[in-house]
Amino acid sequence: MTPRDFAAYLYSAYDRHRRTDLSPSNCRHNIIVPEIERLARLSDGLLKAEEAGRSLEGRSILHVSFGHGATPVLLWSQMHGDEPTATLAVIDMFEYLVASAADEWVRELLRAVTVHIIPLLNPDGAERFRRFTGAEIDMNRDARALITPEAKILREAQRTYRPEFGFNLHDQGLSSVGMTSKVAALSLLAPALDEARTAPLGRVKAMRVGALIVDALSPFIDGSMATYDDSYEPRAFGDGMQSWGTSTLLIESGHWPNDPEKQFIRKLNFVGLMTSLASIGNGSYQHVDLDAYRSLVPNGKRAYDIIVRGVTLRHPGDWTEQVDLGLLTAPQNGQTSDFGGPESLYAIKEIGDLRDFGALSEINAKTRTIRSQDVAVEKTIRMGELRALLQL
Repeated sequence: MTPRDFAAYLYSAYDRHRRTDLSPSNCRHNIIVPEIERLARLSDGLLKAEEAGRSLEGRSILHVSFGHGATPVLLWSQMHGDEPTATLAVIDMFEYLVASAADEWVRELLRAVTVHIIPLLNPDGAERFRRFTGAEIDMNRDARALITPEAKILREAQRTYRPEFGFNLHDQGLSSVGMTSKVAALSLLAPALDEARTAPLGRVKAMRVGALIVDALSPFIDGSMATYDDSYEPRAFGDGMQSWGTSTLLIESGHWPNDPEKQFIRKLNFVGLMTSLASIGNGSYQHVDLDAYRSLVPNGKRAYDIIVRGVTLRHPGDWTEQVDLGLLTAPQNGQTSDFGGPESLYAIKEIGDLRDFGALSEINAKTRTIRSQDVAVEKTIRMGELRALLQL
């Protein structure tokens, strides 16, 4: 079975195993850690869960492992507390492995690799749904100084297990695929390990895994993948891991139309990670054409949460013209309200010709008229109020 065929198999099987009770809103330490420990107890030894250390505020940080093969792999998720998508996908992966332990491909995987996972690396940040640790430090800028206890735990895991491959799992802001109107579902990067951005074998191996994911997921997302600038950042863990000898791939969970809780993006994470682990185990990643990775274009800024199409804008001087409105979700008390609901709050970011822009959701204004003073750029407005103004 080719990696693409295997990805299709996982894609079709996913919904039978995903945890429907877990979502971004309850991806917190007091729910996630007991669930992982429960799965480990049920797994008949397949999953091993132990405490790797404690956060600044005393919350346990788990290290989960499976397999006994010669190739060690390290995954870590939610080093930024407000980026839960991959953590949820990892738990789906645990559920799937426990339920499918008798499958031949699972047995082959366990014989080929030893996988180490640190999910929910920043539980203090997750508790507040904030990027930073309890000390208000961005842990992904602490790979060099190792000021935070959470960063020390991750660095010690790399020193102890000497992983051949690493997966740095994040969520990213709303982005487009380059200058297109496609919303970026995932963005990948094999980060640089030096200022010169050289590509020795270790980094090339990470690029090949990235190419594998691009090829495996392309049937499901039609080119909606992007990349980042690979400028070297010595404080970042991806760059650090690469320089420490771990072939590291950054996977950033993006967005998808009409998917506010990123359930489809979570599924893509599951399929991409499981396909990668299987291909690392059997070596098939080595035969993937690097062009699939090299052809990725950088993240762009041509996407909005909502575009209101076909608004007739009227200025007090009697000038009228048809425009589009580009809206981005406005935070409310550190989180966002129900996407698209009457009480959801948006900032108007652009007014004009947005025909080449994409959005997570579009509203047809049906050429209804609105006064220019009601939709000023940078004004925040509730969706219910906007719909009322447009008589929608």
